[in-house]
Amino acid sequence: MWSKYTSKYTQLAVNTIRMLGVDAISRAQSGHPGIVLGAAPIMYALFRNHLVYNSENPTFFNRDRFVLSAGHGSALLYATMLLAGYKDITTQDLVNFRQIDSKTAGHPENILLKGIEVSTGPLGQGVAMAVGLAIAEKKLANEFNKNIKVIDHYTYCLFGDGCLEEGIFYEAINVAGNLGLNKLIMLYDSNKVQLDGRVSDSTKINVRKLFKSAKWNYIRVHDANNVAAISRAIKLAKHSLKPTVIECQSVIGYGSRHANSNKCHGAPFTEEEVKEIRKKLKYNIPPFIVHENAKKDFEPFIKRGKLAQQSFNRNINILEAKNLALYQQLLNLTRNEFIFSLDWYANYQPKPKEATRNIFGEALQLYLENNPTFLTLIADLSSSTKIKYKKSLAITKNYFEPQNINIGVREFAMEAIGNGICAHGGCRAIGSTFMSFSDYCKPATRLGAISHLPMCTVYSHDSITIGEDGPTHQPIEQMQMLRSIPNHYFFRPANFNECLGVLYMINKTKDRPISVATSRAAFTQAQGSFSNTPNGGYVIKKYENPVINIIATGSEVAIAIGVAERLAKKNIKSIVVSMPCLELFYEQSKVYQESILGSRPTVSIEYGSTTCWHKIADLPIGINTFGMSGKPTDVVDHFKLNEAAISDKINKWYINLKKTNKTKRG
Repeated sequence: MWSKYTSKYTQLAVNTIRMLGVDAISRAQSGHPGIVLGAAPIMYALFRNHLVYNSENPTFFNRDRFVLSAGHGSALLYATMLLAGYKDITTQDLVNFRQIDSKTAGHPENILLKGIEVSTGPLGQGVAMAVGLAIAEKKLANEFNKNIKVIDHYTYCLFGDGCLEEGIFYEAINVAGNLGLNKLIMLYDSNKVQLDGRVSDSTKINVRKLFKSAKWNYIRVHDANNVAAISRAIKLAKHSLKPTVIECQSVIGYGSRHANSNKCHGAPFTEEEVKEIRKKLKYNIPPFIVHENAKKDFEPFIKRGKLAQQSFNRNINILEAKNLALYQQLLNLTRNEFIFSLDWYANYQPKPKEATRNIFGEALQLYLENNPTFLTLIADLSSSTKIKYKKSLAITKNYFEPQNINIGVREFAMEAIGNGICAHGGCRAIGSTFMSFSDYCKPATRLGAISHLPMCTVYSHDSITIGEDGPTHQPIEQMQMLRSIPNHYFFRPANFNECLGVLYMINKTKDRPISVATSRAAFTQAQGSFSNTPNGGYVIKKYENPVINIIATGSEVAIAIGVAERLAKKNIKSIVVSMPCLELFYEQSKVYQESILGSRPTVSIEYGSTTCWHKIADLPIGINTFGMSGKPTDVVDHFKLNEAAISDKINKWYINLKKTNKTKRG
């Protein structure tokens, strides 16, 4: 019997989603058909009956956000989007599934297809990004719903057993429960099968108790083919005061000979098997043909989106009439336009000797004060990293006015949640931890770079000069690891002006993550250049008739200046180059690069791995072993990285160059 959630075309529409996905996978001979067949009714129930999205305007700001955390099920999402009338996807795109230059990539990519909110694939990260999206919605609602309810939408996420097994999953759901993100609704495609076998082979957990203990609302649907039951569960979830998970018991590969088996998880069906599925589903429509009645069945989805857009437009007009300043602020934020001004810092006097963690932390305060939807994500280290808004308390489930969010000791989730916040629009996020823990953040930084998301992370304790904590906390290879990520900027500022330059770049950059390394140890501050920081590198000290370049970053710029003074006394004159961002320097023109480096032999000084410096330096000076416990100065002396030792090394090197007549590059 039909209900408000089903129609005489429901089964046709569900099977159309199934077969569009299966046919796309079969044609590509690559993909994951099991989830397509098993979870199609879940997607149908959500999209047809609940999801708010205006297909005429994919950037409609008050739309619901949907995340497919089980990104291997991309064909399921693409098929649903096509049937629901998304304008940026066509039947031909499904034909081209997983092919070069196709919008329909192997896993969903937000930069390829309008309607994809975030790129997913690495399991569990989609769940964390959904948490970030829900945080942004709640923060913006708190900020702008003072006169009228302008921001009011839900975040939905479909995840599977693989997501549930990843550690980031547990990190993220605990944050969501603690913050009471009641407009976050997650649908669990619970089929108890994974790529190598049964879930029970590796995991035995009471899902209900897990979510209940994390302060979530839990609902179970015993048959994922029951569209009405799933739809009623979603309706119930919308009235919850907590985030909600709906566990839908599905059958992976439903309708195939490999149903309920791992054999259909990640391998396409044969031609004969596809014919069998069509027969089992009583679906006689040829591949990539969509019946008009299947499209017609999604008319409620299309109507709902248009009405929501109209309602949002009315509310925006009311806001403009009642509070013009708030209206203009919201308008700017919908364009991801944040504020930065040098005037804020006109009276700031940096100390002559200071750690950059303190300098950057102080500079950040005025930026946060002027950008109330810029959130700081705290992984239990803000007292050390200095990345926290001092005038703000921490957000709680009943108080979203502040800008600080206590994430807990959860660096991976911090980074992925930050990606979700940035993906939403209107909000940005900055997180922080120690540099050696950037390894925990890297998978999310990488996905943020793929997704063109401007999440910012500050890594303090950036070298062996942290001292007694020893090798586990002294980063060696991490700076080079972060520099190796495409579409990502890594900054290591050396002074107050460079810190302001980094803040300027954070404010300006909309299409990539930014990582910032700051020092624990205080060091002598050179004047530096704000305007040259966006160039990546510039001359900070120059002797007449220089014969070598000395490049340095961060705290080692002060060391390099001291080394240059020692060498000058030996008649080896140099140009000292501060290189706050190597990637930005490489983006500059050859003319600019040559104006800085010329044809002189080049030395680099950085208290970390020398791997990346071989491209630009003839003599890279650093450390390519793990560190050592001890007082910072003792550690530096042990590795012969003090001014005197480095000066001696460069002196011997240059004398040898003169002997071999190699005092020019090339």
